[in-house]
Amino acid sequence: MRAGILNELIDIYKPVEEINEYGERLFTWKLKYTTRASVSWDSGSRNIENSEIVNNYTKTFTVRSYVPVTEKDEIHWQEKKYRIISVEHRKELSFNGILIRTELINE
Repeated sequence: MRAGILNELIDIYKPVEEINEYGERLFTWKLKYTTRASVSWDSGSRNIENSEIVNNYTKTFTVRSYVPVTEKDEIHWQEKKYRIISVEHRKELSFNGILIRTELINE
């Protein structure tokens, strides 16, 4: 991986299960790791679903190979949340990193 290509700061959040006093399971997101990444745009479209405009954007985040990330995590970047679709560890000589494919979470 080339030096200087990881120029964006991202936060990786993990789901944490908590049980309240009524025995109900609640999932909250807690900060797991903050790192630098390279962000590339894959595709995007605007659709109408259930009379609402939904933006379907997919991005690929490239991080170093030591970053602890799983498919259950969530990435926050530029005040937007991205659901992780796949995590691909690549160990080639010219590229030693992780490719994370994501989609925008519409709230």
